[in-house]
Amino acid sequence: MQVFNWLFRVPTGTAAVTAKDRMRSMLVADRLELPAGRLEVLEEELTAVVARYFDLEPETTRFDIQQIDRKAALTANFRLVRSKC
Repeated sequence: MQVFNWLFRVPTGTAAVTAKDRMRSMLVADRLELPAGRLEVLEEELTAVVARYFDLEPETTRFDIQQIDRKAALTANFRLVRSKC
């Protein structure tokens, strides 16, 4: 299988990669049976909690949801400017 993945790989940063990532996120959200818009609300709430403790660069904040071994993983990346504590 790794040979096929290597042969048919798509260069990173292309529209195809972006579309594939979006489709993967939609499929995982569907398998988790999340209602429409629930993931966006979760992202906003997580950003608000982290923003209480750190100054953030909102344009660099990124959320990614993946399925790993039949379980979902939500990854949040925040660029922290400085601590508010």
